[in-house]
Amino acid sequence: CRESEKQKRQSGCQTKQTFAPLSLRLLFDLLSTVSRAPKTQLPSPPLFQVEQLDAAGLEAAIASRDKPLIIDFYATWCGPCVLMAKELEAVAAELGDAVKIVKVDVDAEEAVASSLSIQGLPTLVFVGTEPGKPALRTEGLLPAATIKEIIANEL
Repeated sequence: CRESEKQKRQSGCQTKQTFAPLSLRLLFDLLSTVSRAPKTQLPSPPLFQVEQLDAAGLEAAIASRDKPLIIDFYATWCGPCVLMAKELEAVAAELGDAVKIVKVDVDAEEAVASSLSIQGLPTLVFVGTEPGKPALRTEGLLPAATIKEIIANEL
């Protein structure tokens, strides 16, 4: 509407309304009167820790394994590695003590990564409890369901 204010009122043309900003005190008063649901204490989830290992710790974990071992070779800068960590946490939460999951940072442990030819990230190595059985190796992001399937069928 390109009319004067008087013409706008007479013709019924809509005018844009502006509102003054709320003062901080008024905003605080409004927020303090909002009803809130009572805070309830959520049960804390069980702690299934994915253990960070160095080269010596990895050697010890492999030598003393009494349950299936999953080794996650990762890097902190790797996006899929972050997603894989969440999948492994889900597996650890579901399977609990039936499996041990460890992580090795390939940037911190370059010698280990080089000796095992870790090139693609994330790389998972599945080590069973039988001493003569070869380990399984995967590269790339795997969903938790696939990880559990490998544990159940291959280890």
